[in-house]
Amino acid sequence: MKLTRHSRPRAWLVAIAAVLLYGGTAAAADLSVCIDSSSPTAAMDTRLAQAVAQHEHAMLQIHRFDGSGDDGGFDLDHFNKLAGHSCDLVLGFPIDADAHGAPPGLKASTPYGHTGFVLVTPPGSHVATLDQLAAGSNVAVTYQTTPNLYFIDHRQLVADVRLSDEDSLRALARHQVPAAMLWEPTVRRYLAGAGAHSGLQIHPLHEPHANFNLVALYDARHQPAADAFEQAITAIQASGRLAELLAPYARTGAVGPSRPLARAARVERSDRRVARHCSGTAPKPVGNRKPHHDDDALPALYTAAQAELGQAKFKENCAVCHGPHLEGRAGPALKGANFASEEAQFHVRDIFTILVHNMPATEPGSLAHDDYVQIMAFLLQQNGYPAGPQQLTYDEALNSKVKLLYHGE
Repeated sequence: MKLTRHSRPRAWLVAIAAVLLYGGTAAAADLSVCIDSSSPTAAMDTRLAQAVAQHEHAMLQIHRFDGSGDDGGFDLDHFNKLAGHSCDLVLGFPIDADAHGAPPGLKASTPYGHTGFVLVTPPGSHVATLDQLAAGSNVAVTYQTTPNLYFIDHRQLVADVRLSDEDSLRALARHQVPAAMLWEPTVRRYLAGAGAHSGLQIHPLHEPHANFNLVALYDARHQPAADAFEQAITAIQASGRLAELLAPYARTGAVGPSRPLARAARVERSDRRVARHCSGTAPKPVGNRKPHHDDDALPALYTAAQAELGQAKFKENCAVCHGPHLEGRAGPALKGANFASEEAQFHVRDIFTILVHNMPATEPGSLAHDDYVQIMAFLLQQNGYPAGPQQLTYDEALNSKVKLLYHGE
């Protein structure tokens, strides 16, 4: 799955890994920070670093890196080995307010700002929420980003999937769509540049996984630098400068979990119960999670024949990006505890919606319904789901509220 690099937080993992791999040492400066020069918030991160160094009366060293490289993702298990080789702190790391925790082996500062996915509408529009859009409205979303999931609970809307946030913004500016759901820092960068006079309006999205807190990541060995950073942030905020430093890309403070969607409020058990239950995927890794083992009346959702056919369809249409064993390549891994975690709170219908709208990358939505169902069956099998006597249907997959959790070893 190819995903635009500045519209989704998962891409930051690649970027940060890259800079830490460059080597070096933080000993040459009183404060050494890593900043992604390709990020839409790079200027904001730089201003913040300079203000913190000034408050600390420290010599600042900025390690700039290009985080727009390899889309293949980065194994979170390696962060504890890499952090600290290049800098004391990695600035501007976004953590989902509906999830929690830093990458394994690293710590996160207290959130100093927040940003996230927003609803963008054209000049003069009176629409401020998804519910206010007319039934049948096409809404632009970037390929494989979180807002793809919101069409599940807003079925009156139609997903217009674009390959980048810039493509979505251009579609909006050309009046090809009445709204778009995008990563706010990218929208702000667009408005500050060529789109400065576009008059586009930005509205918060009150949906799960739409809000992110900004933190500084650090290795435990750099706890003194992290403590000094937090003290500086507190002082800068008290002076009234923090909001100015973060504008327009982020706002001060932290945000908490969003209201739960109906699909996340409870897990409805399938009527087709057998001895075990299966689950699926999440669109991005969520830390280093242990496999989930829950043998409480878990349903079988597909047949062995469907999974066998799905394996062939996966090899033909998906393996080039996700690897022949679902291990991940240009696209993320589609198997394992990081793929289907408790914290992600996704369900079969969430992932199936992404599958039918976004896959395959070269021609999204081009496969037959049966092909998508069989691929979904294969994904379920590979993540520990048992086969059963009844076939999974397209409508069942599209509406399934079975929770997606990895049940492998």
